[in-house]
Amino acid sequence: MGKLVENIINPDVVGYIRKENLEARLKSLFRCDIQVRHVNERFVFDAPRLVTRDEIE
Repeated sequence: MGKLVENIINPDVVGYIRKENLEARLKSLFRCDIQVRHVNERFVFDAPRLVTRDEIE
């Protein structure tokens, strides 16, 4: 995978999605495993591009 972009999912979205579901959605989008971290009440992950809110809901 080439250069990655840090994505931060804010608390207003975090309350509605589980980490496991987000990882599964990212896998379907990018066809590879992407590790999601929980930092300061936010989900943080590195992906090939910025992910839109619509793509994860």
